[in-house]
Amino acid sequence: MNAPNAVETVLPRPVEPLPAPALAAATRKLADKLADLFNMSEEAAQALALAVVDPSAARRAAENPERLSVPGGVILAVRAEVWARYTIPDPRNPRTGPVRRHAVSTLVGQGESTRLRPLAEPKAAPEGRPELVQQIQGQEHLAWAAQQARDFVISNNDWRDSIRHQGVMTEVWLAATTFKHLDGSPSVTVPVTAEGSSRVTCVHDLLNLRSADVPYERDERKMRAHVRKVNEEIAAAGSPEQVESNIAITARCERVPALLLVGFESHGGTTADFGVAVKSLVALRHVDYPKPWGEATENEALADAVIDELERRGLITTGKADWLAGSLTPGEAEVAGFSADPAVRTAAIVRLFTDRDPHTHEAVRVAITSQSTRKKTSPKLLFELATSLVLRSVSEDDSRLRERVRKYLKVAFSSELAKELWKATFRSTDELTAAALAEAESGNPGPATLELAARGAYPLVVGGRLTADRGTQNNDQPDRRNPGEVIDRMRAMPHGVHQLRQALEDFSAKRRIRMVDMKGQVERNAEGRDVVARDADLRRRFRPAGEGPEPVSAPETPAELLGNALNGLGNSIRAVELAVKQVEAVPTDDGTAAIESLGASKQDCDIWQTVLFSALQKLPIWSSRNVQRYGLLPKDLGDADDDLEDEDVELDDSDDTDEEDEGEIELS
Repeated sequence: MNAPNAVETVLPRPVEPLPAPALAAATRKLADKLADLFNMSEEAAQALALAVVDPSAARRAAENPERLSVPGGVILAVRAEVWARYTIPDPRNPRTGPVRRHAVSTLVGQGESTRLRPLAEPKAAPEGRPELVQQIQGQEHLAWAAQQARDFVISNNDWRDSIRHQGVMTEVWLAATTFKHLDGSPSVTVPVTAEGSSRVTCVHDLLNLRSADVPYERDERKMRAHVRKVNEEIAAAGSPEQVESNIAITARCERVPALLLVGFESHGGTTADFGVAVKSLVALRHVDYPKPWGEATENEALADAVIDELERRGLITTGKADWLAGSLTPGEAEVAGFSADPAVRTAAIVRLFTDRDPHTHEAVRVAITSQSTRKKTSPKLLFELATSLVLRSVSEDDSRLRERVRKYLKVAFSSELAKELWKATFRSTDELTAAALAEAESGNPGPATLELAARGAYPLVVGGRLTADRGTQNNDQPDRRNPGEVIDRMRAMPHGVHQLRQALEDFSAKRRIRMVDMKGQVERNAEGRDVVARDADLRRRFRPAGEGPEPVSAPETPAELLGNALNGLGNSIRAVELAVKQVEAVPTDDGTAAIESLGASKQDCDIWQTVLFSALQKLPIWSSRNVQRYGLLPKDLGDADDDLEDEDVELDDSDDTDEEDEGEIELS
């Protein structure tokens, strides 16, 4: 089965033929209705009516407009679907406020981004009409402002990925706006977004439409011909799935749901007008908005949505859904036929979210993208959602500690878990370890080691034995790997498999996780006390591949002496790698690499090549000898002395640091 894509977007909405643009008579009737009911000018009413896809439905909606409360009164709105080609995004999109340069700065005219003055605020139309009036120098002024807004949106609030697959799904707010040209050109009136400018900007970009041209080029005959051509291509495709991508995107973008802002009723004694009311309405969305949920809450909601979708599709039973969602106590889980072990549940959750089974994968993707069309189903997000469910097993009520565990746990799952084929089973720890050892000793770690890694992440992180990168200040971490990278290194070698097994057993027994030797036996210090695992010790013991064994300060045995020598070899190879990069980084006067044009001495290169080639020939032999030796280790895991009463100690005979203790969840 293929590995997952790095990033996947929302599932595309099926393509539908476009409705024919309304006849002029229907548009005229809607314009008359808007003018009569809401005191709109003929130009404003006609602009809104021309943009509406179904004038008859809009006429019915106008009889009972929606009422949107704002400070000082109520805005009246008509819900309708509109043609994107007959509306424009606000050319002074409020998002661009921080990057505008005003005349007082003396920067106007010094570059393309400051070539002209920013557009002024639109004003309410006279006589209380529910319209806006925007003064511009001329058509070029509008084109420049619209282009600046477009560039900002595409760089900072790009909705195109979502819209090209789904179209615009939530309504934009439109106000009829008249652009008055100070250069004497005739005024034009067009629906302008009060809310939704970024989305309409992205729609126009996908349609290859320049927003500033819309007020001047609304041609009903061309619109009919365009819709006819799109529908012909959709029909020629035979089925929605066979429609060419560019036609599908066009069909999804042509229509936009909207609220037409058509009136304002002020409260007695207030001086607010339609312009102020519109700004107040927008401010309720963007200024005085509800507090965002935050990452943890968002992920909780998305994770629950995934479980619900899988259950709805019959891909998991109701009982399994309850188990995965954390709705069962450990006792209830066992009665229902599931595991009470949180590590087993962790592996099941991780496997479910990264499963490449087409049906499961589609359900996960649909659940995520139905909640947010801009969420990408990347492995990173999938592990974050899995963490939200895994964290529900943690029996710690301190929110600060829970947040720390969440932060560390979401990076405790190796990317290999999302790439490779493996299953989450209910095997005992001993059964799983035996299978994982067989894989590791063969030099080909596979499904069993992956399942063991998924399980082992829970006790190591929740038990405070592995943490994420803690930065550089007061940090004894020997490297900056994520816990998932450390665990992935562990699963690849027999020693690491033994350590993962010990972590699972000790955590299950509610004791601190202990270090084990190459044979899987618990390590003791000189006083005969158990050595407790710490983050720094695990990182040193299971170093990144290529660095060699952990060095011993006072080597005595041949194995210790050899380990130190191999560690030195690893450091030397890293030094060679760095030196090569430094050589390649030396530039010439024209900026190209000096080594490419000048080269290096042939005699030097011949000697270096001979030395390196000799070493390269030896590495496969050394690797084979290691596999032969440690593949003969007895597979008896041995029983850890559960009755030990000795005090546990750290590898360096010192207590945990305060920070280490902060990351540990009390097990008793």
